[in-house]
Formats: sequence, structure tokens, C-alpha cells
Amino acid sequence: MNKLFCTLTLLIGLATLFSSCKKDSDGPGCDLPVPNEINVKISANETYLFDLGIFGDEEGASISKQATHHSVSIVERETNTGKVVYKYTPASNFVGTDEVQIKSERGSDGASPNTNIIYTTIKFIIIN
Repeated sequence: MNKLFCTLTLLIGLATLFSSCKKDSDGPGCDLPVPNEINVKISANETYLFDLGIFGDEEGASISKQATHHSVSIVERETNTGKVVYKYTPASNFVGTDEVQIKSERGSDGASPNTNIIYTTIKFIIIN
């Protein structure tokens, strides 16, 4: 019984060791950003604003997957405050679904790359 317990403990420990990620690893599941998903219902021709918050000088946000049915789909930074906002307006009189993915990058100390990367997917339902 004691030998079985030791063997199981050793196997679980090894499985944990081999499945965990090392700091320099880029394998599946290692240091990948956690995606966020937002569902939004808006009327045709309505403009939607999504406040991403305040970013430092070396930080920022960008569109990683552009919306398909838009007249406006941009990320803008207010230069005075550092606040970043995503702005979306569907194509004129468009009714249906659309989707955009925004990449937010934070955590830079000015000398190194951003360490906190988050992907936010906004799924639009556009109604009459």
C-alpha cells in the first residue's frame, strides 16, 4: 500500500512537472493571454464605444482581427490622458452580426516588451 502511494505521488508529480510551462517556453498553453468576449446589441447605424482604459506611453491597443461589416472600426488614444477607446459603427443600414478582436498590451517598463497581453473579442448583433 505504501509503495503504491509513493508510486502514485511520484507519477502525479512528474506529470505536473512535464505539463507545466517554463518561463522561456512558447508551447501550447504557456504564457498565452486569456481572451475576453463581449456580446453587444446595437441598432443599425448606431456607434458603439468600448473604453479600454488608460495606457502608458509604451503600452497600447490595436485591432488584431478587423470587423467585416463596418463603416468605422478604430482604436483611438486620447493624447492628453492616455485613455484608449475602440469605436465601431456598422456599415450603413447593415443588420446582422459582426465581430472584432482587439489586442491590448500592458506591462512595459519602457525598456522591455509588454508582458500583459489580452485579446478582447466584441461580438455585435446589429438590429433595426
